[in-house]
Amino acid sequence: MASQYVPPLGEVRHSQLLTTYGPGAMVDLPDKSVVIGGLNLWHYDRDVEPPVIHERRLVEKLCGILDLGNLQLRKPPMQQDGPGARSKGGCIRAPEFPNWFVVKTKEPITFKDDRGKPYRTRPLVEGLRLEKRKFRFVDEKTGKRQNLSVVPVRFVQCCPNGHLSDVDWRTFAHEGKPSRCQETLWLDEAGAGNDFTEIYVRCPKCKTRQQLAKTKDEQGRSVLGRCKGKRPWLGQNAEEADCRNDDGKPLFNRLLVRSASNAYFPELISAISIPEATDPIADLIQKNLKAFEKIEDAADLAFWLRKYAPDPIPEKLDGFDPARIFKTLQQVRGDAGTTPTSRQLPLKEEEVIALTGDPSTLKRPASSSFNAEALSLQGKPEWFRQRFDRVLKVHRLREVMALMGFTRLEPVVSGVDGDPLDVGSKRAAIDKQDLSWIPAVENLGEGLFLSIRPEAIEAWLVRPGVKAHISGHRDAFKAWNQQNGLSEETFSWPGAPYVMLHSLAHLLITEAALDCGYGASSIKERIYAFPEHGYGILLYTGGAGSEGTLGGLVALADRIDQLMAQALERGRLCSNDPFCSGHDPHDQLEARFSHGAACHGCLLIAETSCERRNQFLDRSFVLPTLQQSEAAFFDDLS
Repeated sequence: MASQYVPPLGEVRHSQLLTTYGPGAMVDLPDKSVVIGGLNLWHYDRDVEPPVIHERRLVEKLCGILDLGNLQLRKPPMQQDGPGARSKGGCIRAPEFPNWFVVKTKEPITFKDDRGKPYRTRPLVEGLRLEKRKFRFVDEKTGKRQNLSVVPVRFVQCCPNGHLSDVDWRTFAHEGKPSRCQETLWLDEAGAGNDFTEIYVRCPKCKTRQQLAKTKDEQGRSVLGRCKGKRPWLGQNAEEADCRNDDGKPLFNRLLVRSASNAYFPELISAISIPEATDPIADLIQKNLKAFEKIEDAADLAFWLRKYAPDPIPEKLDGFDPARIFKTLQQVRGDAGTTPTSRQLPLKEEEVIALTGDPSTLKRPASSSFNAEALSLQGKPEWFRQRFDRVLKVHRLREVMALMGFTRLEPVVSGVDGDPLDVGSKRAAIDKQDLSWIPAVENLGEGLFLSIRPEAIEAWLVRPGVKAHISGHRDAFKAWNQQNGLSEETFSWPGAPYVMLHSLAHLLITEAALDCGYGASSIKERIYAFPEHGYGILLYTGGAGSEGTLGGLVALADRIDQLMAQALERGRLCSNDPFCSGHDPHDQLEARFSHGAACHGCLLIAETSCERRNQFLDRSFVLPTLQQSEAAFFDDLS
């Protein structure tokens, strides 16, 4: 008899499993809290091969970064529903975490400290002392026994390497000293419950009471103890990691609010599928990948080409060595045992080379993963043609996004070339063992590409006003690097062209959203600022659907000069001027060292759209502002 179908406790979209609820992320369900399981707890249907995403450029780049011989990109498991469903497609296990709970008392209980200040108080209990998620509570006034519900405590501890565990509340409540006391602890809270100086953990038997703000001593050292390398997202039997920093010194735990914005930062890497004319075999296989899906070895390939292949395919492969064809097929599919060719150029550099190359190579069949056409600039205003040399209507594109790992406390800083930086031991593992596959999603959509003339950038950079403004940003960048724990060798300043193009892209996204039908948060950007290969802006949107496009962005290309002029006019004056335009990147009080004239009233947009988390922005590099008129790239639109 078939086992009865058990519905999942929660459901999320595939993209959310990479960006929000990936392995190691804490999630609140209606009656419990869980941590999303690592890849060892991702289960696919046994009767179906795991769905693989093919993107050779991204696989090769990941193999180089992670020092692996081969890697697969897999779509997350998909739960089937509807009549007769029996868990087909797979599921993801999510271990329950944390294992300490706060009791929900039926009537508010008040505790007064030595000075008579009242606190709301509730029992703080360990999960091992609960029976069926109920706590047997004895009312001191009436002596009645009640079985009360519990909710997960909102405070846990983690380390800079991403390890996660429950706070040792008993040791903490007894002022950091080990204790055999098994008395029920109490959590006292005053005010709104957000101020750690007004939250205490109390042991009524030992008469000890510890303030939550004192998780660090007067010298700033953690009193929560050394991190033991616990990784609950990998399951109960996961081996504890040896937790040390890059210098080999042990790390100590820090207090963390489960729902805080710094509890989980996914480390993502993405690539746009672009035409690759350098290898005609790979190009042909990529376009007709379904036709090759039953090929297992070189003999299968030879027999298939001779007997069963559709006529156009063997004709185009005629003259090529069958061994080379099969090796290329393995590399395109990412088959086990193959070693993809390492790529020297960063992902975004390869993309800008293709986007600014021969326009005839960009025009592909509508069914391909990339299809673009160049727009004639005849009839465009002189100011536009002096600065831009190409506008592409990207009718169809595909973005593949993969999850490499995650961090806590501090986000991962990626290079402006699209490749991740070496974060050392800060990247938390998403599997028990060495990676053989990582989760990925593919989004289909449309876009709009603008190529900026290199000579226009060079002429702009030598102007005295631009040089002076650049000097201020470079000095402030040193403070930004220090703020983020980076060095000039690890991460160098992106440069004035990048900041200018990034700021212009934000202005265009805001303006385009008013016209094209897409919400501003659904339009993404890719900024290309490479002196050797070209400068450009790609605005695009995409989704997991079969089409993923409505044509709104492409339609804007025909009047891109009007859109640009409107965006520049709207950006001249911010609702927060003159404070916005007068912001100094060196300002220690605001500590916005990567910002010039930029705020929520003009340049800051949804972080789902921005590739730099709203860093490195300044309107003054784009157009004249109230306080700075000498550094603008668009200083004259006549």
